[in-house]
Amino acid sequence: MKDSSASAAEKQMNRGKISWKDGTSKKQYWPFKASIIHYMAKNPSTAKCYLKMAQSCKYFFEAKPIIIVPRMMNDLHDKSITILCPNKYEECVKNEEKCCIKIDLNKLLHKIWITERLDTDVQTYIPLIRTKIYRCEITVFGIFNIEIMFDDFKLMTLFVEKIGMFNVSVKYNDEKVVTLDKIIESVPNLKFMDL
Repeated sequence: MKDSSASAAEKQMNRGKISWKDGTSKKQYWPFKASIIHYMAKNPSTAKCYLKMAQSCKYFFEAKPIIIVPRMMNDLHDKSITILCPNKYEECVKNEEKCCIKIDLNKLLHKIWITERLDTDVQTYIPLIRTKIYRCEITVFGIFNIEIMFDDFKLMTLFVEKIGMFNVSVKYNDEKVVTLDKIIESVPNLKFMDL
């Protein structure tokens, strides 16, 4: 037998609302027109701006549920697990990686906005991430021991400044290998590449 709070939570999710642990969200009375607030919620300009809006009011997350992820990588020991970290690498090491969160990306319901770094050595990881991405603004991209499609590579490297590629094959959809000059040409902000 379900308790009334569980059924209320289920009804809440069925209407498209998110159930919050401290109660449902309340109607907000903005000093602006609702259409302006709705536009702001649906079209965040930067990850930092979206994060501040979502932290200040549940409405923004409900309107556009995005998880901001500064650093993302697959677990070295369990390839089905994704590690998300809100901190820079140096700070994460200082914290002995206690700041990192382990999740199963297949079960993630919301879109992700990756802002700093992505590392992987799992063949199926990039196509899976592609289905979950809202925006990819990483500046550091590390890929190891995989084949990656050129379209996926271009999607991931739009803002990339540093790339580490080890034992990687970049291919077109027709399985032809992409030459190094085409790879470099496709990364407009590239400053450093380690092969």
